[in-house]
Amino acid sequence: MYELARMYPPASRRSTKSKVPLWRTLTRTGAVVAVAAAFMIPALAGVAVVRVARGRDRARSFLYRRVVRMLQALGPTYVKFGQIASTRRDALPPELCDALSVLHDGVGPMSVAASRRALRAAYGDDLHKLFPTVDEKPVASGSIACVYRAVQADGRVVALKLKRPGVDTLMRADLDLVRRMVRLGERSSKMGGMPVGELAGYVSAAILGQLDFAKEAANSVRMRGILKPVKDVQVPALLGEHSRPECLVFDYIPDLDATAGERLPYGVRARLAATVLTAARKMMFVDGFVHCDLHPGNLYLTSDARVVILDAGYAVQIPDRVRRLMGEYWSRLRAGDGRRCGQIVLESAVKVGEETDVDAFVQAVTDLVQASVGSGEQFDMFAFGNKIFDLQREHGIYAASDFAFPLMSLLVLEGTVRGISPDVDFRHVGEKLGSGAAARSQATVIR
Repeated sequence: MYELARMYPPASRRSTKSKVPLWRTLTRTGAVVAVAAAFMIPALAGVAVVRVARGRDRARSFLYRRVVRMLQALGPTYVKFGQIASTRRDALPPELCDALSVLHDGVGPMSVAASRRALRAAYGDDLHKLFPTVDEKPVASGSIACVYRAVQADGRVVALKLKRPGVDTLMRADLDLVRRMVRLGERSSKMGGMPVGELAGYVSAAILGQLDFAKEAANSVRMRGILKPVKDVQVPALLGEHSRPECLVFDYIPDLDATAGERLPYGVRARLAATVLTAARKMMFVDGFVHCDLHPGNLYLTSDARVVILDAGYAVQIPDRVRRLMGEYWSRLRAGDGRRCGQIVLESAVKVGEETDVDAFVQAVTDLVQASVGSGEQFDMFAFGNKIFDLQREHGIYAASDFAFPLMSLLVLEGTVRGISPDVDFRHVGEKLGSGAAARSQATVIR
């Protein structure tokens, strides 16, 4: 950690909290309004036509698709915002979340000229001394950064995670605009009491966290340490000496292939799926560390039967109270105690409607748990989670983001794990790792 402190001075750490000049926000507002108008004015006319010709549902789907295209045109902040918001099925319509989920698909890479400028800005005259070879074609591309294979002067092959030039300035102005829009939106009766400020604040903090490479560096070191005891899990080491505030350097793991798992025997895949669940419960229920983005682009199986976990940019440390509640939630779910599951949802809520019938909500959750867990069929976490979120919306209950986002991360993880082994029972993600000292004392079980 001393290495990180040396490479990332305090000023760079404070930069994520710097104020955005009003003129920059106003300039960006003009650009956003122009793009939004260009997309939404024709879209609203199209919605009216589709509604008359094909019905309300088709019109809604048409509108959501146009919203996604608009976010893509608005740039990386809005793409990232849409990616994160797509996981909040407890607060947003499921059809909108489905439409927003396409934003997780590949993002175009930086141009060669832009990557050269970014590398020169990060390393100056030391660039070619440290990295005589840097591939011009990235091995991965995201809205905030691209990843390049490089070779150090000592011959070690590394991965350079290089931030896109100008992305900080652009995204901070966008987030300042979003904050101002949310303030106005909260006053609208059409929000129906939804805590949009809390949701937008959490998403904004998550995005700023991904801009802060010092934070990501610390997260990477922490995640590697947490998962070190878990057999067959590999997290690439951060090379702090050669990292910079705009470029992180990691050990390069060659031949990562999203299809590698398909070529492994079924029994090996089943074992590795269980290994992924072990890693997830070690991080979340023992250490309170949540990797919120374990989709197939950040979790790989290798041909020699290992699990590789990448990218700690979108990771959060949850409070101990939330960790304990989540541990108990999964323990009670596994035991079929739906009543206590419903009570935990209420305890973790950031807002409960004044007219909410809490007894009716708890009973509805009890019935759902009994139908989902006591049916004798395979537990479907995705279907169960969506039904819980439906119940929350129906009863005017809004989960705090500290509780909701880790649960959403498990939905993302379930999709990834079922792609490895369709028969995995996701109820066991919290098995034997409930809360408090007992959970920590059982950490050795997973060695």
